[in-house]
Amino acid sequence: MKLAIAALLVGSAAAFAPTASFGMRNSALNMATEAATEKAFAKLPATVKPGVVTGQALVDLLDAAKEQGYAIPGVNIVGSNSINACMEAAAKYGGPIMVTFSKGGGQFIAGKSLNNDADQASIAGTIAGARHVHEVAKLYGVPVVLHTDHCQKAWLPWIDGLLAASEEHYAKEGFPLFSSHMLDLSEEPLEENIAICK
Repeated sequence: MKLAIAALLVGSAAAFAPTASFGMRNSALNMATEAATEKAFAKLPATVKPGVVTGQALVDLLDAAKEQGYAIPGVNIVGSNSINACMEAAAKYGGPIMVTFSKGGGQFIAGKSLNNDADQASIAGTIAGARHVHEVAKLYGVPVVLHTDHCQKAWLPWIDGLLAASEEHYAKEGFPLFSSHMLDLSEEPLEENIAICK
């Protein structure tokens, strides 16, 4: 599934263009803007609703994107302003969006002046941003994939902190805090890469 998400990000920047004139693949957003007077989502599966998309609904959304030949735009964010801008664009142009957190973006949300020796600021900021998305995504009326981006080996404590928070969130709420996480262990030997991912 990680590869499917990565493949969907290819060409996602063009999704915010008001026309499909770049000759790139369709996206849910630019498919919607082809009809200038009417906003419409790409045909989404019945399981995909406004708000954070997880579990089977996420699988269904990724399958639909693949079958219909569109990308889901993914934007690395650094605060509630950029989170809201992504969801506003998705609402305006009619499509799902992927809000993507990096370790540095999480630290920026918490505050760059905070001590981040054990990734505590990156973890806290990413969790705060994810909770923000959960609170407002339905208000924008768009499906949101809540994703973490390119975690290398040295950053595994960041992902471990997010997984712990997601397990706690799931125990309380009955659904995960995040839709997906991306480990990028491409710099590691293949055997170590596979062992870490298991």
